[in-house]
Amino acid sequence: MELETTRLRIIPLNMEQSKLLADGVAKIERQLGLTPIEEPLDEKTLWVMQYVANKAIEYPSDTLWFTALWLIVLKSENRMIASLSFKGEPNDKKEVEIGYGTNEGYRNKAYMSEAVQAVSEWAVRQENIDAIIAETYKDNEASHKVLLKCRMEKYLETDTSFWWRYPPL
Repeated sequence: MELETTRLRIIPLNMEQSKLLADGVAKIERQLGLTPIEEPLDEKTLWVMQYVANKAIEYPSDTLWFTALWLIVLKSENRMIASLSFKGEPNDKKEVEIGYGTNEGYRNKAYMSEAVQAVSEWAVRQENIDAIIAETYKDNEASHKVLLKCRMEKYLETDTSFWWRYPPL
């Protein structure tokens, strides 16, 4: 399974691909026939990608919802420019949380908004999902813009974060 938008291919990694990613980005790029990324991933992004891949290996029963990584590939370059994942199985309200990150050279071009919108629309069509939720730090204006473009609604505020929901309540 793969999702496609005007500019992007969005590829959920299967178990074997998660194992390759856990060993390094170059291995999954080769396996998928992608153009290698030109900029090295920062340590935090690389750690998150490998953590998510290892969690998918640890909990193989339902990798689409439980920490599977979805690679976001810019079609015009055939290059991985971002990733996103669901942060676990749906909760009792049939909500699933999403997290995401974009490679530095591809930020502020609306790629992540395009990807989050496509994945959110796909997810809410699934039998056990009614909504997508996301948490952002209050000072993360870039992430707020992504979620607003995706028609998410802010529904909760804590001392440090905003919580968003698609579709709005």
